[in-house]
Amino acid sequence: MRDYNNYDYLSVSVKSDQLGRILQGYRALGWTEEKTEDDRQYYDMKYVRLRRPHKIANKDRLQYLQVRMERSINSLVEITKRAHLRSTSLGALLFLAAAASLACGLWLAIAYAGGNAACGGYFLCGLAGVFAVLCAVICPVLRRREKKQATEKIVEKLRLIQNLMQEAVSLCPAEPAPSDGFEEEASNG
Repeated sequence: MRDYNNYDYLSVSVKSDQLGRILQGYRALGWTEEKTEDDRQYYDMKYVRLRRPHKIANKDRLQYLQVRMERSINSLVEITKRAHLRSTSLGALLFLAAAASLACGLWLAIAYAGGNAACGGYFLCGLAGVFAVLCAVICPVLRRREKKQATEKIVEKLRLIQNLMQEAVSLCPAEPAPSDGFEEEASNG
């Protein structure tokens, strides 16, 4: 049974391989893990329930830091998804241009063999080769540049998350770990 008078509750779905990192961030914000289970729909996700005391010092600032942390974590996913968007799009466009030029050029060269249109067909076949070479040269260079930019953005976001966690820890120091059943130190006598 949940005690809504004394605690706030939060449920999050997290990729299994990111669970430790995400929980570390929430712990820094004063949340404690209540339950973790496999997501019912996705095999690579975990469903985590967290709770935090309702009356906690610096709660407004902690909530602000939490929103910033969650936005930064979500932006990591977007950065990763879109890392090679331009190079992939340009590669697809150049490939389609090469294929269309080659098909049209071959059709003109075969259909009008020996005529003036056949020269246009040969030109289009040559243009297809130019598109293919451009694709082979430009796309890998663009892909490396995009990877470098994405890595820089990811490092920047990870630094931001680390700074947010450090600020959260300074606002909400972690509670001492519970002892193993011993409340007092043993006496020497």
